[in-house]
Amino acid sequence: MNREYVVDASVILKWILGDERETDQGKAMQLLHAWVEGNVTISAPALWQFEVGNVLGRVMPEEASEKMGLIMGLNIRSIELTDQICRLCFDWMRTKGVTFYDASYLAVAHDIRAMLVTADERFVKKIGKSDRLCSLKDIDV
Repeated sequence: MNREYVVDASVILKWILGDERETDQGKAMQLLHAWVEGNVTISAPALWQFEVGNVLGRVMPEEASEKMGLIMGLNIRSIELTDQICRLCFDWMRTKGVTFYDASYLAVAHDIRAMLVTADERFVKKIGKSDRLCSLKDIDV
């Protein structure tokens, strides 16, 4: 059985921006290759499309449409919000001081029994120890 991962926009953007000088770029590419080879499963809340599109439009407006098309072509499994996912998000907003956006990735990981992989170290620190959360720098695929 394949390992199931949820990725957030910080990881997806590393796949698109392709800057080897970027922190943990190699780890992000290892995860992408493992997915393309069928060794892992990748999912994300539908929100990822809006977050990634926003960054691309701001960072590289001339190439944003092409880059977005490429990443959309990967067919990342998008998970819609449920009542349970929303409850988890609101709980972490209240207890951990994180945004609903960021919490949604972790809530999806809980909901589908996957591991969230993120390059957002501030989020990792705010959440603390969790069996559903892995910093990109620590992933071993």
